[in-house]
Amino acid sequence: MSFLEIFTLFASGVTTFGLIVGVFSVYNGRMTRREISSLITETQAETQNLIRETHTETQRRGCQLLS
Repeated sequence: MSFLEIFTLFASGVTTFGLIVGVFSVYNGRMTRREISSLITETQAETQNLIRETHTETQRRGCQLLS
């Protein structure tokens, strides 16, 4: 095998490896963003429910103190 054949074989291997790593990194990035977006949405809903419950409880206790 000549140097050029070895170099071509090495370059094609590196290219294949780079392509595989690139495709999976894009996929991983999209999945991570999707998971983070889902987590933010869930946290927002839970926080709104907690604020609503606290506000309702505060209003109820305030009415009890006034009577």
